[in-house]
Amino acid sequence: MEAPKLKLNTGRQIPAIGFGTGTSFFNRGDDVQAVILSAYKAGFRSYDGATIYGTEEGLGRGLAGLGEDRTNLYITTKTPDWAWTQESIEEEVRKSLERLQLDYLDLVLLHTPAPRVSLFERLKVDPSKHFIPDAMNEKEMDDARLQAWIGLQNCVAKGLVRDIGVSNFTANHLKKLLANNAAHTVPAVNQVEFNPYLVDTPLYNYCKEKNILVQAFAPLGNGKDLLADPTLNNIAKTHEKTVGQAWQLGIATVTKTEKAERMKENLDYFDFNLSDDEMKDISDLNKDERRFGDPARFP
Repeated sequence: MEAPKLKLNTGRQIPAIGFGTGTSFFNRGDDVQAVILSAYKAGFRSYDGATIYGTEEGLGRGLAGLGEDRTNLYITTKTPDWAWTQESIEEEVRKSLERLQLDYLDLVLLHTPAPRVSLFERLKVDPSKHFIPDAMNEKEMDDARLQAWIGLQNCVAKGLVRDIGVSNFTANHLKKLLANNAAHTVPAVNQVEFNPYLVDTPLYNYCKEKNILVQAFAPLGNGKDLLADPTLNNIAKTHEKTVGQAWQLGIATVTKTEKAERMKENLDYFDFNLSDDEMKDISDLNKDERRFGDPARFP
C-alpha cells in the first residue's frame, strides 16, 4: 500500500508519509541501507534524510539498490547547522547529491532556524572552518536565515532541487523571513515536532494561511504515554485501528521504524476519516510536551 499524495504550494505533490533516517539511525548508514528495501516493500516511496544524520551515503546505496525509476521516489534532505551563506548552502546540497547518488533532490529543508552549537562536538565539526552566526543575536540570525534561503532558491534555479522548505521554524521565524523581498519563494514545507501532545495551533494556522504544508516528525511523541492515552485508544477502537494510526490532523508525517510489520502499519491509515468531534478531542490533548528543543528559544 502506497501513501496518497498531498499537493504543495508549487503544484507538485509529496507522499503523505515519509520514511525517516534520523534519530536512532544517527551515523548508522549501513543499517539504513539494509532497511530501505523493507520500507520500499511496505509501500514507502518518500525517504527523509539530513546531512547531520550521517546516513546519506547509506540511504543513497539503499535507494540505488531498489532499481526503481527515480520519478517514483521522493527524496528529502536538510542542510547542516554550519551552512548559513548562499555559497555554503549550494556546496552542501551538492555534497548531499553526491552522497545520495542523485541528480536532483525533491525537497531540501533548512534544518534549523539557528545553529545548534551543542551538536558540533558530537558531529566532529570544527566551527572555526565555517561561518557560524550567533544563534542568539536576532539581527545576525535574521540575515543568516535570509542568505541561506537565497542559497536554496539558487539551488532550485540551477535544477539541483525541485522544492525547498524549512524545519523547526516558528511562525515568527517564517514571518521575518518572508518579510524580505529577496525571499521570493514561500517555503513548501515546514517540518516540525507535532503530535497530539504537542499541537502548535498558531504555527499550524499561519502555515495554513501561507499554504505551507506542516510535516510532523516524532508523530507519536514520547511513544509510551501517548500510545496509552484513553482518548486515542477509544478513537482507535471505534475505527478498528491502532493508536498510531488513529490521529489525523491534516498534516504530513515522517515516521521511523526498523520493524517491517510496523512499516506496513504506518501506511495503513488512509482508509478512514475522523469526525470533527474526534479531531477536536485529539487537539484538546495538547500539553505542549516536547521531546526535542523548543525552536522558539532562537530569536
